[in-house]
Amino acid sequence: MIKLITTALPELAITPDQTKQLQIYYQYLIAQNQVMNLTTITNEEEVYLKHFLDSLLLLKEFTFSKVMKVSDVGSGAGFPGLVLKIFCPTIKLTIIEALEKRCLFLQRLVAKLQLTDVEIVHARAEEYSRDHSETFDVVVSRAIANLGMLLELVVRMVKVNGMMICYKGPHVKEELQAVQKTLPALNLTLTKIQEEKINQLGERNICYFTKTAATPATYPRRFNQIKKFPIE
Repeated sequence: MIKLITTALPELAITPDQTKQLQIYYQYLIAQNQVMNLTTITNEEEVYLKHFLDSLLLLKEFTFSKVMKVSDVGSGAGFPGLVLKIFCPTIKLTIIEALEKRCLFLQRLVAKLQLTDVEIVHARAEEYSRDHSETFDVVVSRAIANLGMLLELVVRMVKVNGMMICYKGPHVKEELQAVQKTLPALNLTLTKIQEEKINQLGERNICYFTKTAATPATYPRRFNQIKKFPIE
């Protein structure tokens, strides 16, 4: 299964320990998926493609420094955060997840993978963001929320000159068009879009946003306000 990753990412050197960690990850994910809703993707090949490989795609164009403080928001079963941590073990990772059951799963998984410098936080993104202004060098998210909502929910926790990296699908142009007024309001600029097309994985667009100044005190608003009233 590891060849699925090395074929798409030939520049990524994968050690025997990392191969074993991915095996442990897959086995524990499938076992726990029997008792809680973690993923609808359970076939081993598909997990390696649609979760593991997908999580790692940004390493083609982005390099984490050894001591970067990184947050994964809405991580669910640990994607992309824990997969990135396996391959960038020196980053300091904080995973923010709103569902307590998933937090417990992630805590046990971190122990099984013998990862260090990983904090699992049970919290709503906008509330955590409010209490942790300009804390992280990079915030990553593969969350399903539309781009405007996602950016407002988490922008406050990103350091000035830090980055927000969002994994999006084939409709990214429409989403970017919808946030033309959101970006300047949040002091964000779109740095680049990493376009990927991989057989069986489909089209993936990874959007890189840079935070150019401190977040205005207005943001993030309450979740219901963000959802009902996009920034215009």
